[in-house]
Amino acid sequence: MAKTYDVVIIGAGHSGLVAGWYLARAGWSVLMLERRDIVGGTCVTEEIFPGYRGSSVANSSHSLDPRIEHDMRLTRFGLRFRRPKLGSLTLFDGGRALAPWPDRGRRRAEIERFARGAKDVDGFFGVLEFFAAVARRMAVSFYDDPPTLAEVANRFTTPADRHAFDRVMFGPVADILEEYLDSPELQAFFAGTAVATNLIGPRTPGSAYLLLQRPLWEESMRSVGTVDDNELMMKNAAPVGGIGAVTQAMARSDQALGVEIRTGAHVERIICERGRAVGVALADGTELRARRVLSNADPKLTLTQMLTPSELGDEPHALASNIVMRGSSAKVHLALEGTPRFAAATSDEENELFCGSNFRVAPSIDVLQAAYNEATVGRWSRRPTVTAIMDSAHDPSLAPPGCHFVSVSVRGVPYHLTEGTWDDQKDALGQAVVDTLTEHIPNLPSILAGCHVYSPLDLEREFALPEGNGAHGDIVPGRVFDSRPMPGCSDYRTPVPGLYLCGVGSWPGNFMSGVTGYNAGRRMLADAAKEN
Repeated sequence: MAKTYDVVIIGAGHSGLVAGWYLARAGWSVLMLERRDIVGGTCVTEEIFPGYRGSSVANSSHSLDPRIEHDMRLTRFGLRFRRPKLGSLTLFDGGRALAPWPDRGRRRAEIERFARGAKDVDGFFGVLEFFAAVARRMAVSFYDDPPTLAEVANRFTTPADRHAFDRVMFGPVADILEEYLDSPELQAFFAGTAVATNLIGPRTPGSAYLLLQRPLWEESMRSVGTVDDNELMMKNAAPVGGIGAVTQAMARSDQALGVEIRTGAHVERIICERGRAVGVALADGTELRARRVLSNADPKLTLTQMLTPSELGDEPHALASNIVMRGSSAKVHLALEGTPRFAAATSDEENELFCGSNFRVAPSIDVLQAAYNEATVGRWSRRPTVTAIMDSAHDPSLAPPGCHFVSVSVRGVPYHLTEGTWDDQKDALGQAVVDTLTEHIPNLPSILAGCHVYSPLDLEREFALPEGNGAHGDIVPGRVFDSRPMPGCSDYRTPVPGLYLCGVGSWPGNFMSGVTGYNAGRRMLADAAKEN
């Protein structure tokens, strides 16, 4: 007789690995199914070119919950971090760069180079305090069930508080930045973070919310005794071995608790009997039974493609069908036969620090807005906004001696094109990214040995990301709190008894923190205890 597991988990991405660990620790039998041949979901290290390995989709793990890292004993299972002196670098026109050093004194001196007056120096820290104050007043913990928008709004009681709330939730981030700052470069530094991962421009209403995500996360961690102050992620932790080293350590930790992980297992549908999820069916026809099913896949895919409308219910199915994905990202990978030389670097030592940072090109609010405007009409900007990381700067074993692998995230790239197809246009996108980076790394063409592109369509095909949306849906007002992924599913339960969600499309999103998996596991354990 075939085994019945306590839970089958769809997808071995980081959130599924986290949830599986906590469920296994509680004594549950856990089967985890991954459609690809490697665990990790989008958080994987892969060989893109012969001899060149690196982070193929997700770039950074700086949001990883320290408590999860400790509980899962990831260090024991091989995870090592490099903690570079410089976490990030923002590149501007004319070969200039802003290095936001973690040390506030050194950062202040750097800000003064771009300031147009005293207002900018104080305003830079004023922006940080503005969002930190809103986060404190909001009093929302990522570890708790999400509140409604009305409940959150009612916590802002004074006229000044309500004004701040309205600006963050309903106004464009450009309005806030232009109030505090005159320097276009300092404005762009914040705006680049505000529009990252979302199909949104800095002059779009609601674009300020993403700058609140990190302060809310820090307040959430502080509420459980974890202090990890990292203002807008100006610190960075680089996993040795690339981003996949994190999920590989998670998988080993899971397996040490008895979690069974199967790769190359494509879940086609969720089996429901008598109104309850009781297992999954694979594409090859195999059926696997479980008392509960937890999906780490995209919530829209889970609810509309793995279930029928009658199984989910007509009204929830209609809501799920209307979840907007609007993918806005592509990936470009570069193989380099040599070391990049940044135009802004004044010494070999500084260039080495720049190579080890999470660097991005975000010249101005207007350039960021123009890229968004192009995307809304089905075109990609020939001057793309990019964020990149060079894993080989921290782990030379990822590339041949003296060589480097660069993983580039390209923003403002539409899934739906007005003209042509992505299969025809992706090479041109890759060249546009190379041209953009060459403005800041003049020796790039002379050391470039290979360029590989994942278009939004490729990300959908290869990683099951609808429209290539790596966040499983933009993290914007209307898609947060109890509306993530949709009303009725924000507490990790679904309308189908026994079926739960744990991916980043669930509240609070929060990228590679692991918190959605942690919360979903706790919810399942609590529900099981009540049933028993």
